[in-house]
Amino acid sequence: MADILNAHAQNFGDRPAVIDDRPDGNVLTITYAELDDYTNQLGHLLVGHGVKPGDRVVWCGQNSIGVVAVMSAARKIGATAVPLNYRLSDDEAAYVIDHCDAEIVYVDADFAPMLERVRESIPKIREVLVFDGELPASDSWFVSVDGEISTMPTSSTPEPPAETQDGAPMI
Repeated sequence: MADILNAHAQNFGDRPAVIDDRPDGNVLTITYAELDDYTNQLGHLLVGHGVKPGDRVVWCGQNSIGVVAVMSAARKIGATAVPLNYRLSDDEAAYVIDHCDAEIVYVDADFAPMLERVRESIPKIREVLVFDGELPASDSWFVSVDGEISTMPTSSTPEPPAETQDGAPMI
């Protein structure tokens, strides 16, 4: 199946794909071509952190370019994107994370401290990939996406094996 974002990037590459009106007054805009490149980089990053087709990747954050990107990147590599509502209590969040069988969490830096608080309740999580800000702790469980993403290729993402199904969100 052709990737819908790639098709939009080819047909409407210079048009805005996401307009992110930040609480601080900044407005970030990314075109379809830029978003396609970024999701390819994020797909490579996820694969580099051990995400395989069929794996689940929990994501948590407010509406942003980062959230749109992880949903598309997961789909491109055949992984399942699992949303985590940032308004959940610590116990509720830990339940969702632990019961979806994810091993990686992709989280906006504003919500990363919650993962630090529930760490003991989510033993399956190998790493927490933090975007749009500083890491909450200096141990290797937290990884800065912002620090790694620019080293990833913008070319097409790794091809999932033919015997897998396309990635999809889990709601």
